[in-house]
Amino acid sequence: MKSMNKLFYIITLLLGLLSFEKSIGQTTRNPYVAQTNIPNCKVIEVKIENNKTSILMEYEKTKSDLVQAWVAFSSYTFLSDYYNESNTYRILSLGQDQLDTKYSTTGKKGQKYYFTLVFPKLPPGIEKINIKEISLEGGGFEWRGISITNPDYSPKSKWTEASLKTFWQTNGNDFLEGIYENAIQSANSPKYKLALKKSETGYDLIYLSGDIGQTTKFKEGDIKAYLTKTAKDNLLKAKWIMGDKSINENLYITFEDALMKIIWTDGSPEQLYIKLYPTSSTSKNPNGVASSGTGFALTSNGYIVTNYHVIDGATSIAVKVINGNFSTSYKAKVVVSDKNNDLAIIQIEDNTFTNISKIPYTIKSTSSDVGENVFVLGYPLRASMGDEIKLTNGIISSKTGFQGDITSYQISAPVQPGNSGGPLFDKFGNLIGVINAKHTGAENVSYAIKVSYLKNVIDLLPTTPTLSNTNTLTNLSLSDQVKLLNKFVYIIEIK
Repeated sequence: MKSMNKLFYIITLLLGLLSFEKSIGQTTRNPYVAQTNIPNCKVIEVKIENNKTSILMEYEKTKSDLVQAWVAFSSYTFLSDYYNESNTYRILSLGQDQLDTKYSTTGKKGQKYYFTLVFPKLPPGIEKINIKEISLEGGGFEWRGISITNPDYSPKSKWTEASLKTFWQTNGNDFLEGIYENAIQSANSPKYKLALKKSETGYDLIYLSGDIGQTTKFKEGDIKAYLTKTAKDNLLKAKWIMGDKSINENLYITFEDALMKIIWTDGSPEQLYIKLYPTSSTSKNPNGVASSGTGFALTSNGYIVTNYHVIDGATSIAVKVINGNFSTSYKAKVVVSDKNNDLAIIQIEDNTFTNISKIPYTIKSTSSDVGENVFVLGYPLRASMGDEIKLTNGIISSKTGFQGDITSYQISAPVQPGNSGGPLFDKFGNLIGVINAKHTGAENVSYAIKVSYLKNVIDLLPTTPTLSNTNTLTNLSLSDQVKLLNKFVYIIEIK
């Protein structure tokens, strides 16, 4: 700091104090100051208002500073967070006085001079501050550890990272819930770690850690955003609590597999968060299910096709919806798998299981062409979309998959997590592929493993299976095909 404003006459001082008194905001009078190198200059009052922080300073002429003929506050005066001095707020003005101006202090001993230092508004929760001033003449003054009343009334939750993990491990989580971390750290984008927790109205984003270097101090369990649903399950509207604890509603949040993307409508750059928890080995849905996929009947005696990644690492496998029955599940085991081509054949090993009716479709013996109509059946996103079988359709877009993979078709039929392992049929009801992936960077780009590679896995079965050689779906409408296929496409649950 340096210097302090011109001498105020008593009436001017009284009027100034009265006007300060009437302003609206959180006021701290005569705050405790832990340390200062200019004891005859005191912090009299700190006022946090709607758009600024005002600090009233009192300079008292003492015998020891009779040689001090002037006082001035530098435009390089900063208000800093007591706990992190690198984050500072630069002074905006000196009230009605001028910064970088020498004001006379040649009065008698006991004479008092008053100055109002105006800074940007402090966010809620900062209750200790520093003032640092760089003098016109070099050096400078400082006041450290100023205790102010500035409580944080922003919304809180009861959750911590540990308690959330315990809760999810016991009760399961839906397909969006979990812990996410900002992928890129910058000055305007801290490396926040946030938890997404389902609420009665949508979801809460809960702060866990990562605001190191920020002026505002979020605490574990603070609410960072409220998310409400839109027409799409993976697109949510957000009320985001900014660093200064203000509310910003100019954003949406989308979810894609293990990614959370924050889209700002005010032109700010998008932010990408990576899902850290639950991991693939700890993720559980309600009822203790770690993951869920789709499978379909290969034979009448319990052989079922799915993806290798659906059953990878499973300690137990359950199959549901056999013969359209959602209430009964059957234990199954892996019989043969092909990790490279993401295929697996499992077999029901449950004493209560009886053979199902004849498989109504056949495995197509030739490859399919670009432009052919296709449809997909499966059980995607069950936590939000329900257990009813879902149909999507489209065409074969390419005879090669991701980056030219010759083992797959690229199709335009949309798929979601949970579709993995489901069947791909042509319009005649011929089985032509097994769904295994989607392109997260493109709209309606999905992939299915060609059935020629499934045939190679079938050849590895310990006994040669009896496959259907008659397609009873050929002359049916799509609606009737789906009604018949309902009994042969299954939910695969993994623990």
